[in-house]
Amino acid sequence: MKISISALSVAYGLTPEALRFYEEKGLLTPQRATRNGFRQFSLNDVQRLGFIKSYQRQGFSLDEIKHILSDCPQDELIAMMDAKRSELREQLTLTRAIYDRLTAGTDLLRDSERFSMRPRLCQGCAAYLIDFASVSDLFSQANKSALLKDLIDAFPLTSYCTVVPLQWFQQQDIPLPVGICAPVEYTTAIHADFSGMSMSAGPKSVRCLFELSNPESRTISQVLEQCTAFLAEHKLTPVSSGYTRQYAWFCDEYAHKRHYAELIIPVVD
Repeated sequence: MKISISALSVAYGLTPEALRFYEEKGLLTPQRATRNGFRQFSLNDVQRLGFIKSYQRQGFSLDEIKHILSDCPQDELIAMMDAKRSELREQLTLTRAIYDRLTAGTDLLRDSERFSMRPRLCQGCAAYLIDFASVSDLFSQANKSALLKDLIDAFPLTSYCTVVPLQWFQQQDIPLPVGICAPVEYTTAIHADFSGMSMSAGPKSVRCLFELSNPESRTISQVLEQCTAFLAEHKLTPVSSGYTRQYAWFCDEYAHKRHYAELIIPVVD
């Protein structure tokens, strides 16, 4: 039985050009009708096309598929499929991390009026931090640091932040550095060596949503005053550096730009 290129393209939702391209790549080998020279596909071609589409959906390139459909040994095929499974796991992790980040940001924005400038005790969290004296200092190091390149490339899973060193809670006149924050729940999706970053973690955390205004240092000082009072009132002790996480900016009904961030301080009772 012979099948025309138009019938096959309609059945698989492909253009005739795509089928001709598969032929050029050596994936399909249609015969030519002796009378008019039209391509005629066999049942074997139909089966191969089904495999091609299936492997494409699994992330294989046409060159990889051509190798699989030629003389690919079983152990090599298993290795190739394991590699694709690993890639898909990373993609799923990345997608889940982005989804969780969107969910957290959405929930906070919905409750922004209730949470804004009101510290609250939440479940524990952990993040990797790397800090610098200034934003310009951070970017001056970017060309020299593979870690910084990896972190910057991983946005929006990592974010710029203000770091509140643990020493600040004993000596509040020390400067607050800036840096990059990589929440631990996202690090499985980021290819980076985190050994060069400090860990901020605790069984509980004090969090305070705030509207980020310029200059940022003034905003942070106001938030820190609120959080310090909350820590004292509830007898909570900071156990590692605090940090900010930026969430979103938007225009309100008066066309004013609004930008929200959250200060997170790991604590113990």
